Amino acid sequence: MNDDSQNMLSAFMNVNLTSISHNYHKISTFVEPSICAATVKADAYGLGLEEVAITLQNSGCKYFFVTDLYEAIRLRNIFGSNDNVIYALNGLKPTMTNEYISYKITPVIGSTAELEEYRTNTDESALHSIALHFDTGFSRLGFEVNEISKLSINGLNIDLIMSHLSTAEDPQSSLPENQLNQLLKASKRFVGVKKTIANSAAIFRGKSFLLDMVRPGISLYCGYNEKGASTRLESAIELYAPIIQIKDIKAGSTIGYGASYRAVKDIRIALIEFGYADGLPWSLKSTNQQFGGQFYFDNAPTPILGRVSMDIVAIDVTGIKSDIKRGDFVEIIGSNQNIDTLAKNAGTISYEILTRLNSRVKKHYKYV
Repeated sequence: MNDDSQNMLSAFMNVNLTSISHNYHKISTFVEPSICAATVKADAYGLGLEEVAITLQNSGCKYFFVTDLYEAIRLRNIFGSNDNVIYALNGLKPTMTNEYISYKITPVIGSTAELEEYRTNTDESALHSIALHFDTGFSRLGFEVNEISKLSINGLNIDLIMSHLSTAEDPQSSLPENQLNQLLKASKRFVGVKKTIANSAAIFRGKSFLLDMVRPGISLYCGYNEKGASTRLESAIELYAPIIQIKDIKAGSTIGYGASYRAVKDIRIALIEFGYADGLPWSLKSTNQQFGGQFYFDNAPTPILGRVSMDIVAIDVTGIKSDIKRGDFVEIIGSNQNIDTLAKNAGTISYEILTRLNSRVKKHYKYV
């Protein structure tokens, strides 16, 4: 744990930049000769865009994906140069073509309206690169497959074509293979243009998904060690929150809003200064009939009792043998519980857990 964080007595997250670099190198080696890009949208999944992007750049990453023009300009300003390639996944914002060109941002264009606007507002379109997004079964962004043959692409500098998989993490689904085949079919019109379809899950689904470039995101930060992953990745995060009070509860007492948990015997609880305002899912609540989530103290599990409130959650510390006191920290994510386990108990996904952790959670960056 971080001494400064303990002195502040507030929730904090350790972000291990060495682990992020390690994961990037592991994935890069695994996918060779394909290019390993990095997805750093949503403030690098909530971990801090500047610190994460510079770490990845120093690790050899040249290609970056963000959500939109705003994030792309922020990233360009962080790099302070035009050497890195930055793709804006959500396409071309209306009336903003000049901004993409000025900051050397590559828009990932996925509609006829975007493409026509880009042409109209670009005198020398061959000098500025764009990417094209094809919808191969996700029913979200991207040109429909039947539009591909009709696209007017003469004079355009198309740097990349891409698609996005909907079920890459599901080994029982055949949709990813179908989507891949559709992209490969579409690529026949774009000879010599790079192709990409693989997110973190698809990287380990099969070599056929690697194409010319892969776009890992969550695997860089939290690891991706599902069955079938052939390279061991590391979690780069630890999350802790402080105990602000310890109290003994008599049998029959209820705990928290809604009185959803009633003590069936005398117990000891600890009140943790962490709640849904910090990003902890409300769904981690428990009742006498249903387990919610749990934290850890000194490697021992401490189940959540009752509802998660805005700023506080109660945990059961009755069975803790070691000394426990106000000001001690409990582990929310760490060596005993990774983000995937926490997310599963909350009925959500690790992406949501990570990106919901807000500015009240202090971040400490370290190299270990």
